[in-house]
Amino acid sequence: MTILEKIALALPAVESPARYMGGEANSIVKDHSQMLARMAFLFPDTYEIGMSNNGMRILYHVVNREPDMLCEVAFAPWDDMAREMKKYDIPLYTHASYTPVRDFDVIGITLQTELNFTNVPYVLELARIPAWQKDRGENDPIVVSGGPAMANPEPVADFFDAFMIGDGEKVMIELLRCVGEGRKAGLKRTEILANLSKIDGVYVPTLRPVVKNEFGMLVPAEPAKGSYEHTNGVRRLFIPEMDPKDYPVKNLIANMQLVHNRFSVEVMRGCAQGCRFCQAGIWYRPCRELNPDDVLDIAKAGIRATGERELGLLSLSTADYKPVEALTDSIIDDPFFDTVDVSLPSIRVNSFGQTLAGKIAALKGGRSATFAPETGSERIRKMINKTISDQDMYDAAEHAFSSGFNKIKLYTMIGFPTENEADMQAFCDLIFNLVKIGRKYNREIQIAVSIGILIPKSFTGLQWAPFMDKETALRHIRYVREKFFKHPNVKINWASWETSFLEAVYSRADRSLAPVIYEAYKQGIIFESDAYRFDYNKWLGVWEKCGYDTSWVYREREKDEVFPWDFIHAGTSKQYLRREWEKAFDPNSAPVPNCKWGDCQKCGIPGFGAEIKLADDPVRHKAPSRTPEEIKQLVAERRPKKAESFSYKITFKKAGLSRFLPHQNMLSFFERTFLCAGIPVKFSEGFSPKPRISNMGALPLGLETYCEIISVDLLQKLDISPENLPNLMAQLSEPFPRGMEIVNIEPLKEKLSKHFPKAMVYRHTPESIPADLMERFNAKDLPIVKNHRGQEINLNEHVQGIEIAGKTMLVKVKCNDQGCTASPFVIFAGLLGIEIDPAKLDEASRRFLIAKISMEWGKT
Repeated sequence: MTILEKIALALPAVESPARYMGGEANSIVKDHSQMLARMAFLFPDTYEIGMSNNGMRILYHVVNREPDMLCEVAFAPWDDMAREMKKYDIPLYTHASYTPVRDFDVIGITLQTELNFTNVPYVLELARIPAWQKDRGENDPIVVSGGPAMANPEPVADFFDAFMIGDGEKVMIELLRCVGEGRKAGLKRTEILANLSKIDGVYVPTLRPVVKNEFGMLVPAEPAKGSYEHTNGVRRLFIPEMDPKDYPVKNLIANMQLVHNRFSVEVMRGCAQGCRFCQAGIWYRPCRELNPDDVLDIAKAGIRATGERELGLLSLSTADYKPVEALTDSIIDDPFFDTVDVSLPSIRVNSFGQTLAGKIAALKGGRSATFAPETGSERIRKMINKTISDQDMYDAAEHAFSSGFNKIKLYTMIGFPTENEADMQAFCDLIFNLVKIGRKYNREIQIAVSIGILIPKSFTGLQWAPFMDKETALRHIRYVREKFFKHPNVKINWASWETSFLEAVYSRADRSLAPVIYEAYKQGIIFESDAYRFDYNKWLGVWEKCGYDTSWVYREREKDEVFPWDFIHAGTSKQYLRREWEKAFDPNSAPVPNCKWGDCQKCGIPGFGAEIKLADDPVRHKAPSRTPEEIKQLVAERRPKKAESFSYKITFKKAGLSRFLPHQNMLSFFERTFLCAGIPVKFSEGFSPKPRISNMGALPLGLETYCEIISVDLLQKLDISPENLPNLMAQLSEPFPRGMEIVNIEPLKEKLSKHFPKAMVYRHTPESIPADLMERFNAKDLPIVKNHRGQEINLNEHVQGIEIAGKTMLVKVKCNDQGCTASPFVIFAGLLGIEIDPAKLDEASRRFLIAKISMEWGKT
């Protein structure tokens, strides 16, 4: 039995089968036997999180554009699917070709957060690959990792053969070639790893010994020394400029709703604000911007290729993108984006000028603005070099609310060194004043405050700081909460101290944590990025069983202490970060300016500012700068007027694993495909317009169908002549998952209900067919059964015909006025004499789903 057949047995029993269907549109399928190197990109979290990840999309693109290389994706299955995989002996597989992950040359596991650490041994063992690096044999794949959490890879170092430190666009290809050529030459595993260690930016843990420091932590025997250009450590790599050729356009199209359903363009990488708590601000230096003309070209091509209706312009601080206003003008000027929701995340307070605020409000309508003051205390803000004042916040709020925004989201933190109750009162004063400003314009405004807890991260000025104890942290959070208890304009959310504590352990631990991580996984502690799954009491038991003392997280580090991650040269020197730590406690120290604009702080990255690549205003897509009033007028003029529409009836099939596609997802694929084809869909009118697409009702999940129909109203006439129809159907089927396909398109001159079938034919191949079935059917002696609602169904009234061909049954069942029949699972259970309790209908349903009931129109 193939993996594909086994998956079909497993999916009926899981909660979200679309996660595991595979066959995503835009998948790249290559001949494995012709590849020098093959990589399975394994995302250690759920499908809907992994498929949203922009880093995965980039690496999938840059690897697959190489003619002799292949990348396919796989994801961590939820517990229910993991049980079914063990039951049916299914190894973890990739989505494009359903190949076992263990059969690839390289397994790449991205670690976006430390809270994915326990999922590393989980996914490796599901893939039938030894979790521990020391246990892998010559035929096992090389397991590598990269991602933001690699600023300290030591807690998981014993699970991996190698790590890529920094930007992966170039080093990924070099690593794959090294492995592929090594395998081709018949090199031993140790020889391949030795060759990998010679690649700039690649870390092989087994070749860098560790020793215990005076505090009992395992640290590198040879810490990184020297300048970035001449270090003995592993350099964090950064690509010198943002190359539009590295940007994916034809992204994989997910089979279900994702965490972020949008097409994303990274407009800028890096941030030079110099906030002392911010790891990303150091890890992604220097600042490099993408040309805005390229941004627009990539966005338009990507939206056409994927059918997404939201565009995300990504960076650590998009409002700091030099040509942000000119880019916004170009987006406003282009009618292509009229039906696309454009989001500008990560807005910085002192960049959020009145002009940009007004333009965004005019374009999108009154929505919310997001600011990150980090703290309401100007004293703490000075300590962490967050160079904004309370007045900056008040000016930004004035601009936002006067422009029509009705909500401000504040991202803040507690847990900074020396933080006290006076700082908490300053925090509350800031919120009260923001409310006062907002209520001048709208008494219903909202201030949504999110309070995190500082996690002192590696490669920051605060990496020497202790983590705040629970009693103090909760007292500070409670101080703010009580000030705004039941306040009509303020909503306070706060982070879990327990989750933050675990992340603090992960972020700065050494290799001795790996056995603890493995024990936690064995006790079922996985998917910790899901707040509903986190169980701190289980962790207390794991730490006790392993004898692991976590009290070190409360200790302030010594000035010259060697850290577990000190084998990495991040570009910024440790001496620079130490000076930043000391400046934090000097009330007379001057603020550190944003070096993006030319004031180099000599942090250690070579170039003295020359490595910063800023973008100029658009040239090819240059547009006039309009006032908010002019933008509103332009939007109104371009809003579609009442126009002639054209109605069509589309018949399609869902075969293979696509039969597990949920109903709502199936409908969204039709909206998506017309956007890809550039064919405008008619929308309903009113406050929340919806595409005019309807069908004959939801069918049972897992039912294979060959004659499902929908109707759609379009603002453009289709060429459905006999010569063009096959090409049109093929084009419109392209964004569909494998197995879903349009089989006919015809004009619809009356309501869809007039075209509903009078009967359906269901096909089923059971284990056995009762010998007297035809006799009972002819005698009208079929039973009365109950559906899952307890309603009685007289099969003599519903079953209009039965045909038996060998071991296959074809049963004709009458339809109601909506073109639907009684559940085929209930009908077949009754015909085959299977006694089912309505409460246990799912068990019978799964049996029939596994047997693959199919549906066709009855001849009427």
